[in-house]
Amino acid sequence: MMEGAGRWCGLAAFCALLGWGPAIAEEPKKCDLRAVMAAEMQTIPDGRVTIPVQFEGHDYRLMVDTGGYINTVSPQVVKQEGYHPRDSQGLVLRGMGTSRLDSYVTVKDFAIGRSHGKNFEFFVDDLTMNFVDGTLAPQVLAVYDVDLDFGHGKFNLISQDHCPGAGVYWADAAATVPIEIKDRTHIRIPVTIDGKEIMATVDTGASTSFITMRAARRFLGIDEKDPALKLRGNIMVNGMAGPVYNYPFKGLSFGGVQVNNPRIQMVADKVWTEDDLLLGVGILRQLHIYIAYKERKMYITPALVN
Repeated sequence: MMEGAGRWCGLAAFCALLGWGPAIAEEPKKCDLRAVMAAEMQTIPDGRVTIPVQFEGHDYRLMVDTGGYINTVSPQVVKQEGYHPRDSQGLVLRGMGTSRLDSYVTVKDFAIGRSHGKNFEFFVDDLTMNFVDGTLAPQVLAVYDVDLDFGHGKFNLISQDHCPGAGVYWADAAATVPIEIKDRTHIRIPVTIDGKEIMATVDTGASTSFITMRAARRFLGIDEKDPALKLRGNIMVNGMAGPVYNYPFKGLSFGGVQVNNPRIQMVADKVWTEDDLLLGVGILRQLHIYIAYKERKMYITPALVN
């Protein structure tokens, strides 16, 4: 919904004026970081994380979904707030798994921290997970820098008005990885897995990391006959069922930062059309990630830096 996205630009400008959060200068210099939200992340059983928000002054939790397209809300919230879903008039999106997004509601007052936005549209997604009332996607996230401090369970939204590279506030140095933005929302970064390069999509809304057999064959030299492949069963993605395999990868690196023995599932080509490696939260939560959308950079260290 382009109208809602436009309103978020206005909200971001408003939030940037607030400038609150830990270790933030009252009158920031050009290079200082200005937090517009600082929150505790809550981890749900599958490892994904939620942050606190408010709809109409009532507390809810949205999942942080860097791989999403648009913000969503659950039918339970729709019922509790008495919203009246409206047809999206031909605009249909896919939600998590096989869910179909074809209706939306208007939230009169949506709050992140102390900043409020008026009359924003959220698509209705039939979420089946407990502890999650919807998702927060790059429709909002990409207006800011996004700081995911998994080691300490902290989530920060930071104004993009700062010097390049200033986002590395928690360590003396970090791996700097270039970002490509696909379809205006999806973050793609180059990584190395067992010495071979491949592009990866960063998706905090995915609990599992996976790759198609097609991409594994093309980029990693692994095919269906590899004796190291171990069949786990079938999975369902976007209405398509297919076999899923485990493979004993040794290392996944982001510049000089490495994750040892990453769990990456291989799936049949028909269940996913992309040639990227998809990095879910199981791998990502081993890192501290700072996404600088405007700079087109991601800064990465291990989750806990000595």
